[in-house]
Amino acid sequence: MFILKPDDLRFDLTFAAQRAFMLPLVWFVFRVLNDVRVEGLEHFEEVEGESIILAPNHTSAWDSWVGTVWALSARKRFVDRESYTCVLAAPENVPTPALKLLTSLLGAIPVDRERGVEQFALQDTVRIMREGKRNVVLTVYPEGTRSRDGRLRQRGKAGIGWLVHETNAPVVPIYHHGATRMPGLGMNLRLKVGKPLRFDRYRDAAPGSATYRGITEEIMTSLRGLEADVLGARRARRARASAAAAPRPPAPVESAAS
Repeated sequence: MFILKPDDLRFDLTFAAQRAFMLPLVWFVFRVLNDVRVEGLEHFEEVEGESIILAPNHTSAWDSWVGTVWALSARKRFVDRESYTCVLAAPENVPTPALKLLTSLLGAIPVDRERGVEQFALQDTVRIMREGKRNVVLTVYPEGTRSRDGRLRQRGKAGIGWLVHETNAPVVPIYHHGATRMPGLGMNLRLKVGKPLRFDRYRDAAPGSATYRGITEEIMTSLRGLEADVLGARRARRARASAAAAPRPPAPVESAAS
């Protein structure tokens, strides 16, 4: 994976690749082959015209396609020539040179999880968000790595807190359930978009672990709330289905009058 230069070339090639390849594929997989339902898209209206950070839970290699592109494809103003839609990704999870080239064109920004915030990819991402040549739509996984069982990890990574502190970008939490076995056929996927989180009160806070951790924990708290809503609704649907399928006791038989 690599970062294209100059910026305008990167923006234009990513837009073209997403429109020509990713959006049609995502539409086919998630609208034709599977059942996907999204709740909370109206929250994107609160951040239109701004650079934003999307913070989805991380359950599979398809998460950036689900949490970012599918949701944003329903809000086409986020996937246009005025925007740069991208995702922080670990190069070691992309196995072949051809796939590394493709993912780079599709907006993946290679990040070495062992090198910290001083690496070029992260510093360059902060730069383009500050410069404002495009409205950046950046996906960052607060958990840092995938969850094996689909449930949120107990603690997020401080890296997203650092990015928020450096850019003051609003964060849109996204929780999706059912994507651990994607791509699939006939699967039910539920995606819930939360209200944008703003961290203006941290703007003048001293940079450091405590500040970054504080921001990250607020994002994780919001994600936990979305998780509770999604899983609670799922349990309620199952209970209703079980109640409807349960056999009803026979009606009492009235004895004949003697």
